[in-house]
Amino acid sequence: MNRIYLDVTSACQSGLNTGVKRMQRALHAWLAQRENYQPVYWQAALRDYRTLHPHDRQNLEHPFAHEMHGVALYDTFATGLLLDWRGAWRDLSRRMRWPRDLRGGDLLLVPDLVWDNRNVLFRRPCPPDVCRVGIFHDAIALRHSRQSRIAAYFCGRGVRALAHLDHVVCLSREAESDLHYFWKKFRVKPVPTHVVPWPVPFAQKRPENRANFEAREILCVARLEPNKNHLRLLDACDQLWGEGIDFRLRLIGCKSYPAAVRRIQHRIEALHAAGRDVTWNAHVTEEALHAAYQSSSFTVFPSLLEGFGLPVIESLWHSRPVVCGTNGALGEIATGGGCETGEMGETQSLSQALRRLLTDQTRYEQRYGEARRREYRSWEQYWNHLLTATGQRSA
Repeated sequence: MNRIYLDVTSACQSGLNTGVKRMQRALHAWLAQRENYQPVYWQAALRDYRTLHPHDRQNLEHPFAHEMHGVALYDTFATGLLLDWRGAWRDLSRRMRWPRDLRGGDLLLVPDLVWDNRNVLFRRPCPPDVCRVGIFHDAIALRHSRQSRIAAYFCGRGVRALAHLDHVVCLSREAESDLHYFWKKFRVKPVPTHVVPWPVPFAQKRPENRANFEAREILCVARLEPNKNHLRLLDACDQLWGEGIDFRLRLIGCKSYPAAVRRIQHRIEALHAAGRDVTWNAHVTEEALHAAYQSSSFTVFPSLLEGFGLPVIESLWHSRPVVCGTNGALGEIATGGGCETGEMGETQSLSQALRRLLTDQTRYEQRYGEARRREYRSWEQYWNHLLTATGQRSA
């Protein structure tokens, strides 16, 4: 029987539930039913994959078992690198010793950012018929290189590393276009790429949520970073509050770049002081996230650039309309219905889109109906699509 290996490194390093980590956890839960499946962890200090420790599985399968505080609420891969160096001696006995121990027919799926030194392994020759598939999320750090030169450097490193795999699956047509653009810019020989968008990450049956116009609550799920456009969202909401429109804004998302986080926090505090109804939670359980979607009237995802836009699909699956842009990957999702679109880079356009769903019940119910009627890809459909795209036999 062919063996399936899933790289779950990011989800093992932190209990945060960001897009990359939550999809690793959902894919792990789907594959865990199979006898030929094994999750693996990239040990950067040993330059090889290893099997999981019990604490790895804790973060992977039970990320909300412990409350998180302080620096743990920041989404950064640097913490994992430090842990790898500290635990290198302990991890020696769990080392996989690849590619020596791989055999023909094995499949390695890498749904991670590969910003570290995984290229060392990817460059090693593998036995015939071993298939290594990377998942490319986005090139935001490269396209917005001024946001963080460090992130841009490591993102470029990851883009180069993916070219040493056998296939790369991109989350959107825009992500695929960006990947080929930077491969060409870096003078890297491309490998076959395929566009296979994520499914909804939830395994349970879709809830029968009714329209919730009367709640007058807007939900935004996105980590705090400049690209997610929180400051403009807060300005747009403040404009609507100033017009006398009554509603509540709820933000859910972990921290990212410290300077950007401080600016957003200060803006939230200023709105609080002015009597505005806005709350922010850095980390919530899966149950609390479902409840937040259900209690909201609609959601807003004002991001300026995305590789996919997972919160948009999550919201629509919960039958909650979404205010978002039409740019790139977000436009690819929005065309399916349920989205009230606008120019997210302009405060006035964003506030107008929010105003329409807050004040026009007929329009709101139209978007609600579109979201209810959409079809959403299951994990089984996603897996079969991925195997077909990469030319794999049933695994």
